[in-house]
Amino acid sequence: MLFLCLIVICLYLNEFTLAFTPTNTVWGHSAVFADSRIYITGGIIPKNPIGFEGSTRSKEFYYLDVEKPFGVGTGDKLPWVDLNSEAQILPEHAWSAFSNCGQDDTLILFPGEYNDPNLEDPTVYTYKLSLRQWNSFTTANPPSLNYHSQTQTVCDVRTGTMYIFGGIRPKPDTTNKFMNILDTSTLVWQNISIDFARFDHTGTLLPNGNIIYIGGSLPDGKGFAEMSELLLYNTNNNTWTSMNAIGNPPTPRAYHSAVLTQDGRIIVYGGLTKEGGPAKDDLVILDTSQADYTWSKAYVSTNSPLSRYYHTATLVGYYMIVAFGKNDIKLPLPTSNEVFILDTHDKSNYKWITEFDPDLNIYKNLNKNLSTQTKNLTIGIIVLSIVLALIGASFLIYFYRKRRLSRPDMLVPSSQDLSPSQDVLSSQEAN
Repeated sequence: MLFLCLIVICLYLNEFTLAFTPTNTVWGHSAVFADSRIYITGGIIPKNPIGFEGSTRSKEFYYLDVEKPFGVGTGDKLPWVDLNSEAQILPEHAWSAFSNCGQDDTLILFPGEYNDPNLEDPTVYTYKLSLRQWNSFTTANPPSLNYHSQTQTVCDVRTGTMYIFGGIRPKPDTTNKFMNILDTSTLVWQNISIDFARFDHTGTLLPNGNIIYIGGSLPDGKGFAEMSELLLYNTNNNTWTSMNAIGNPPTPRAYHSAVLTQDGRIIVYGGLTKEGGPAKDDLVILDTSQADYTWSKAYVSTNSPLSRYYHTATLVGYYMIVAFGKNDIKLPLPTSNEVFILDTHDKSNYKWITEFDPDLNIYKNLNKNLSTQTKNLTIGIIVLSIVLALIGASFLIYFYRKRRLSRPDMLVPSSQDLSPSQDVLSSQEAN
């Protein structure tokens, strides 16, 4: 009876946990994919769909569980999990640097804008996934705070290094002309001065060690950067270069998102244009698999959600999961599902879908197949090694016997080798 009661209680608690829904739609929040979950924190809590008047900043903390299937249609219950009780240490913040660059299973948060514009607190917050605990640390040589547009932080998990380029401090507008680099193992910053800047852009780390910065705003009211004019930062030798992408360049934009696929596509979604509204060509592709990076517009065969900016996009396998953001038409109710899923596996046909199923994830299945192939290859190598060892042993025995037969002192005649006379003599001697 007690066992059944425990089962009922567990099911109830699980249902209670899944019943959580974020209480606010947010703009300029931060998202990190770790441990089969999309963790979300901070952002602007808007009061109207037009602008920031009357808005506040958030310290909410929760995650979307992407280890299980779910739907994003009307009435669907998303697997949100509330972690707000663990986030009391956090300040209200937005446009923050949030990454999984921490040591072991630790997330790193460096707040961008605080509610208090005069607050100067060089604090880094870390969240230990296994302990479900936040801690705060004072770092050495910190950069200036209250530069927003740090949401698109670049994280190199191989070295545990977090890169923040650019940003702007509002009122008065001051552009950050630094590359701020945090060593998450020592919590020491390196601030490299540069003579150019951008903000509201995206940064994407390529496998070759280059960070590619796309779009964004230029300082001193010079408008938006052309999408064909790419900035590259080489993390291997700390050098900057520029590149002109070919193809059909998209509309210049800021506050967009960018994710990198396994085959070298950077999928850029959404963004604010100089006209003041969302980009009409809201889904564009930069192919980085060739020497000349090439722009193209994505073909989408399904109905698309309202184009947006101030959102986040997270790639889970071949699913791009978009959360929240500003759509310039309406301010969604807090209880609505402001999560959208893009199927990216067919680069000739992108699809906005309403069902997420991790078991259909081709990259996950590919990893399973590779694991199976690796296991089979290992077994094959072991069997081949045994066969080769037996063959080697057979050759050793053969050559050993051949060597014995080739030495006279090693010969022992058998009865079949004796001549008739020798055989008779032997018999006589035996008598």
